[in-house]
Amino acid sequence: MEKRLSPEEAEVIFQEIIRKLPSVSTPAKLEELSLLALAMMLRRASSKDLRDELSHQIREIVSSVTPGHSPEAMRNAMRFAVRGCIKVLQVAKERRLPRDTHLDAETRSIGVEEHGHHAPTKPVDKFTGNPIIVGAVAIAVLLVLLGAYLGWSGKQDDGYDPNETTKFVEQMILASQGQAPATHMFGGTLEVSAMNGVPVVTARGIPRRICAASGMRLVKKGLLSINGDTPTRISSAIITELCNKDDGDATIMWAATK
Repeated sequence: MEKRLSPEEAEVIFQEIIRKLPSVSTPAKLEELSLLALAMMLRRASSKDLRDELSHQIREIVSSVTPGHSPEAMRNAMRFAVRGCIKVLQVAKERRLPRDTHLDAETRSIGVEEHGHHAPTKPVDKFTGNPIIVGAVAIAVLLVLLGAYLGWSGKQDDGYDPNETTKFVEQMILASQGQAPATHMFGGTLEVSAMNGVPVVTARGIPRRICAASGMRLVKKGLLSINGDTPTRISSAIITELCNKDDGDATIMWAATK
């Protein structure tokens, strides 16, 4: 019998998909993953109308990415589509119905009152009978499958070079050491100021896919602010959401501490 994902397990997969979206560079894959994340966030029958409404929005956003443009125009169109899909998923998260945490407890109480005793428990293996262990294993397997799929499909995409992230992070580090060019590799301004004697690098006009990918590296090496907000926790999903918070490209402020 197939085991349904718990809300906690679905949330983990949802956040992982959000983190991966900026690296997707084909409309079909963007639509597929966005609809998957939406289905995980709005799984209840009572959420069908909202799910249908937001699914339609995602399909409209993705349909705006039309082939036949130059590679740069295609990348820009995908960038806007990714941001739009993430915003739709954020709306889904905000508007979903609250979970009834009392339902299971009430159901169990009714069962006990009707029968006068608890149902006998069956001896089970200490691992397979532990919902925490089973849930953790299920999440791990799903994340591995998701990562494998994205890794394989990423090889089929064009327009995104992972080395761009490494080069950009290197530029930020060099800038903090006093070797800042006037513009960074994506054409935006690169400025260095000082706060209490600590160099602070501000990079404007950062593509969102680079913002999300480089943010996790930079936050491990110093203090990071994205579009004016400092991440409350070190999380790829949170950094990705901050990178997609405002219209246009992202702005990163970073001060090295290591």
